[in-house]
Amino acid sequence: MPIAQVGTPAGRLLVVDDEAVPRLLVARTAAVVGIATDGAATLAEARERLEAFRYDIVVLDLALGEHDGVELLRMLRDAGSDAVLIILSGFNERVRQAAVRLAGALGFRVAGTLGKPLRVEALLGLLRLLPEPGHAGDTAPDTVIDARTIAAGIDNGEFVCLFQPEVTLHGRQVVALEMLARWRSPRLGPVRPDLFIPAAERCGLIDRLTCHLMQQALPHFRRWREIHPGLSLAVNLSPLSLADLSLPEQVSAVLDAAGVPAEAMVLEVTEGAVLLDEVVAADVLTRLRIRGIRLSIDDFGTGHSSLLSLLRMPFSEVKIDQRFVGDCLRDPEAPKIILAVVSLARELGLQLVAEGIESEPVAALLSELGCKIGQGYLFAPPLPAAAITARLESRAAKDAARAVAG
Repeated sequence: MPIAQVGTPAGRLLVVDDEAVPRLLVARTAAVVGIATDGAATLAEARERLEAFRYDIVVLDLALGEHDGVELLRMLRDAGSDAVLIILSGFNERVRQAAVRLAGALGFRVAGTLGKPLRVEALLGLLRLLPEPGHAGDTAPDTVIDARTIAAGIDNGEFVCLFQPEVTLHGRQVVALEMLARWRSPRLGPVRPDLFIPAAERCGLIDRLTCHLMQQALPHFRRWREIHPGLSLAVNLSPLSLADLSLPEQVSAVLDAAGVPAEAMVLEVTEGAVLLDEVVAADVLTRLRIRGIRLSIDDFGTGHSSLLSLLRMPFSEVKIDQRFVGDCLRDPEAPKIILAVVSLARELGLQLVAEGIESEPVAALLSELGCKIGQGYLFAPPLPAAAITARLESRAAKDAARAVAG
């Protein structure tokens, strides 16, 4: 059957397969969409090709005679390749998805997997929808982020709060807002959180920064609670903060000064945080709960102690890590894990939030699996306070109009 001509960006593709027929099929299919193809039957041939050319796409068979495709993944990583991968294999989907997860952990973009015998239409579909490269964005190198720079940034008001809504998957009602820190330095430019937060921790300034941001956010939040009385505010807590036995008193003091009730606050901690000093962490977290402050275990499922953390610590909420959420449509194992977490949360009486939702199909699947609350760019990116106010006021006005009409 002839292949329909489709447009796609031109590039260079390497297909690594010890069988000649799949190599030929991949080459002919790629040619139809304007992609030049080289083939390699062995790891040695693939190494020679990689030394001679830079490839945009690599189609990889997991079984290569005496070798396997995982060895080629390591070879690509060591060569500094940023090629998009397509996994080709006669193994079952479970094995192919394990290879996809490994490739992702090594930093590769994976367009998808294909079984054998190869279906030309499926390969065409993947070639038409190759994932775009990521963008690091503007930032400053962490070598220039020292204690003096961070302290000056706090004093000068360079650190600001953005807020990302958590919404009900059915009805899309905003039920909580997560406070997120951003640093807009006049000298360094925008600095990514994954740089300035570890730097603040190293410098011993993370508690001061967290307190500064809470004091900035809480007046806005008090106004939002007037519009939406049931609203909660989620604040990320550094693992280092759990070593401070005075933390419960500090948080209570900040809430009291802002006129915000303790039950409106949710402190998010990663499960790894409680391992730094489990006894002290249990002390701090238990006293926070006694004061009415709720606790959320963030990035649930990514560490080795998830169940122990739920058993030993007084959490009231679980946030499913976005890696499970993002994979739920393409990895058949991810929905099973999400379903298990939903069941666990229900049995323990914990609220469940799914992070990183970016599409309607993902939201629909999560709803089917029993998730009731979600967060992600599908609903809203992190927004400044003024945008949150406008959003809440607009929703309140619509609800009031419906009530009058009813």
